[in-house]
Amino acid sequence: MSALLWAADHGIVETAQHSLNASFGVSNNIKLGIIYDALSIAVHAGHTSIAKVLLLQEGIDPNFRYRSKEARSWVTFLARAAGAGHVDTVALLLSTKGINPNLGDGMGRPPIAHAGFNNQVPVIEQLLATPGVDMNGKDHHGRTPLAWTVSFGSEAAVSQFLSRQDIDVNAAIATDDLFKKGWTALMFAASRGFAKKVELLLNTPYINVNHQSSSGKTALHWAAQVGSETIVQLLLAKGAYPDPRDSHNRSPLIQSALYGHLSIMELLYEAGANLNTVTSTGSTALTSASGEGHTDIVVFLLGTGKVDVAAKGKEDKRNALSVAAEGGHRDIVDLLLKQNGQGFPNERDYMGRSPLSYAIEHGDLETIKLLIRNSSVIDTGETDANGKTLLSYAAQHDDPAILNLLVSATKVTR
Repeated sequence: MSALLWAADHGIVETAQHSLNASFGVSNNIKLGIIYDALSIAVHAGHTSIAKVLLLQEGIDPNFRYRSKEARSWVTFLARAAGAGHVDTVALLLSTKGINPNLGDGMGRPPIAHAGFNNQVPVIEQLLATPGVDMNGKDHHGRTPLAWTVSFGSEAAVSQFLSRQDIDVNAAIATDDLFKKGWTALMFAASRGFAKKVELLLNTPYINVNHQSSSGKTALHWAAQVGSETIVQLLLAKGAYPDPRDSHNRSPLIQSALYGHLSIMELLYEAGANLNTVTSTGSTALTSASGEGHTDIVVFLLGTGKVDVAAKGKEDKRNALSVAAEGGHRDIVDLLLKQNGQGFPNERDYMGRSPLSYAIEHGDLETIKLLIRNSSVIDTGETDANGKTLLSYAAQHDDPAILNLLVSATKVTR
């Protein structure tokens, strides 16, 4: 019956019918298997006439859970046709007796979700108009067709779902799949930087702009992380709280500091966000930006005159100068040393290490010079919790200039 597969692929009805008529000697199980293979090929290719012939064969289940040799999971013929965008084939399957319009694949995604994440707008419209289709049907993780479409479909596809008054725009993922428990369609849109989709969602009645996922994050957290100024503005204009905290007490402003988005930070600060929020590990916006080397953000934070330069991590006891020195961020080290209190260059962390110790380990000579000039005591024989001294860190580099600088500095300041 290989001719049947060829006919299904090429849309030749006569050949398909001839192959079926000539299959009397084939066992029923083998015959059904080949017909299902052919039906899968036909619906994916949009050969509706072939699919119609095959669906009329004895024993064919229109809801058969088809799984090819290469596939990780099964998929129904309706979901396959919907994902491929074949309106006529979808119509044929929907008219077939016993069809389940909401059975899609092994992940629990219904056919309308396949149409959504494959951006098949006409099929979405077709399925939304079909009685019995559940537009809010959730997959095994609780993700809705709308959420799938927001992530992978077009704005036009999203608009089709949002045009329905009974759409559940606030439906949240129920499991911790990929750490997304509690995510809504708005979060998916914000996390991917899809400003137009965010705008479409925000124009929907009853949208919850301040919904928090199981990790405590809001759409504003994700917009701040990806750096979309437009989305942040849209969310704030819709009434988003500017200073929410996740389960680690991280705010959107801290996210903007960590990922280097100055314009976002300015928006959040103007909206009332706290510059000195401390996370569960003791990080602040200043330590986050200093450690990542975001000089422009450090300049902004220091310019407000409201940040605590002395703030330390709760566990590692490291201040902004320490993390900036470790990263070799010379300009930030210089900025911090010029602050009142001189940036606290003599402070030790939980390992007994100073900012100078980290700068020496990193190996940037100019940063080392800055810290030496601003340190009151330099003891090259002092050991930290690792049993290492400033000289032993310096010895890791093939740079005699660092060793010579330390020796001369010790003679002067010890």
